[in-house]
Amino acid sequence: MAGKKTVDSWMSELEPSQREIAQALRALILEAVPDFTESIKWNTPNYARGGNVCYLAANKGYVNLGFFNGAGLPNPDGLIEGTGEKMRHIKVRRPEDIRPEVFAALVQEAAGLNAGG
Repeated sequence: MAGKKTVDSWMSELEPSQREIAQALRALILEAVPDFTESIKWNTPNYARGGNVCYLAANKGYVNLGFFNGAGLPNPDGLIEGTGEKMRHIKVRRPEDIRPEVFAALVQEAAGLNAGG
């Protein structure tokens, strides 16, 4: 591919059902933390402020909303999955699975974990 991949080009390569989920998550992330830097890293959309905060990853049948320091996030509803030392994710299988207020609060909390927020 000529040139650097963008988040828009990444989205355009997704199947329609994944694209709908990914676009909704992208909008939610950027609304929750408007000063995020958005880029493609590790072939996925990455959102950073004072370091990597969260990312989107397309998988067969779902899109992950991932958190680089997710182990430090509250998880009262059991939405966040993973067993890594730091990284965690939420699997979003359908647009209806997106919980805007809960997800936005998690994105903001994750951003706050970097450099004191």
